[in-house]
Amino acid sequence: MTPRTIGRKIAFGFSVFSIVSMVVSLVTLIYFMATRGSGDVITASLFATTLFFLSCGIVLYLMSKPPRYKLEPWDSIEKTE
Repeated sequence: MTPRTIGRKIAFGFSVFSIVSMVVSLVTLIYFMATRGSGDVITASLFATTLFFLSCGIVLYLMSKPPRYKLEPWDSIEKTE
């Protein structure tokens, strides 16, 4: 397995930040659901924010994973055995 490059490490850091932000947003959403109800504008906005941070965290984590194998250039000579 190849190591992560600097760009992939940055994407991993942002994915961790997104997941932490999602947890904070989820806790705030639960609080506002209990106090204001589901019909409030702030509650709906927090729900959208929670889903946004979750989707960003998942996508950035998948982008940060190192490749499982090395890809050869398209114009390289094929090895036939």
